[in-house]
Amino acid sequence: MNKCKFKSITTDHIPAMTNLLIERQSLESKVYPFLKNSCLNVKYVTEMFEELFDDSKIVGIGAFSNEELVGYLIAEIENDTRRGRCAWVPYEGIAIRKDQSSELIRKLYAEVSALWLEQGCFNQYTLVPLGNQEYFDAFMNLSFSIQQVHAVMNMEDYKPFESVADIDIRLANEADSEAMGRMSKIIQYYQGSAPTFELVLPEFVTRIKSGYEGIVQDEDSTVLIATKDSKEVGFQVYGTIDSDLMTPDNGAELSIAGTYTSEMGSGIGKSLMNEGYKLMKEKEYDNIIIDWRVTNLASSTFWPKCGFKPIAYRMFRAIDNNIAWANPCNPSINQL
Repeated sequence: MNKCKFKSITTDHIPAMTNLLIERQSLESKVYPFLKNSCLNVKYVTEMFEELFDDSKIVGIGAFSNEELVGYLIAEIENDTRRGRCAWVPYEGIAIRKDQSSELIRKLYAEVSALWLEQGCFNQYTLVPLGNQEYFDAFMNLSFSIQQVHAVMNMEDYKPFESVADIDIRLANEADSEAMGRMSKIIQYYQGSAPTFELVLPEFVTRIKSGYEGIVQDEDSTVLIATKDSKEVGFQVYGTIDSDLMTPDNGAELSIAGTYTSEMGSGIGKSLMNEGYKLMKEKEYDNIIIDWRVTNLASSTFWPKCGFKPIAYRMFRAIDNNIAWANPCNPSINQL
């Protein structure tokens, strides 16, 4: 790797960024063919970057060799009610030229992370593509950890489960609003329990329940409810998605799903998955996307069994905010 110069990324660099990202995605599509979709073109990627810079505060760094951009790393500076002030690297937020190594990613991060800290972003997130091992290796070697898995299942790869539960599964209607509201606690339980420990602020519980109750009225959602002895025991919700660089053409999203803890292991999830697959196949979808928290043991063991393959990880690093003053660059620290 030739020695690079590092400079701030601006809208002037969008054409070069577009070329690098298309090159990255072309390589990704060799591993995940469905990513070679209608969005993988100069017009879409250019407009995506233009919109990103227009709508967000972007702080990023580019690596230049002989005045040519060979890599970039950009983040949106966000104030999130749950994540706090953070730097968010979107799926399109990093790319290096194919002749570069993972060490360039680490050097880009070394340059840009200090700028993120100046913005108060001690919590840092990045969506890492998995088609090229170098991206994942680089962030692992920067002390980032896997938080969320984003996965895709091709409809042709699904193998229906044979051992399923003796339950009834039907499409939900408006009369199921209260049942869905009750089941809103399922995911909260799994997310808040060991070893996930994902907090759910009390003031959001009512809002979440209301969202579940209203989903049966959403014309774009397909809601399946599993019942046993006329009582709800689990559910799945499917929705339509728009293609982007991270999602395939003609895909559906399995957005939320859950089974009561007392019914786990009895085949309810398998029964729901069989029925959901059949419905999405009838609607002529080619792929189903899903994401889950890696520390949620139920999710991280079940969804891969269904045939979902990870294509990206959301990775996270929290930097001790005491570094803002407890560092050798602070001239007053020796006075303490």
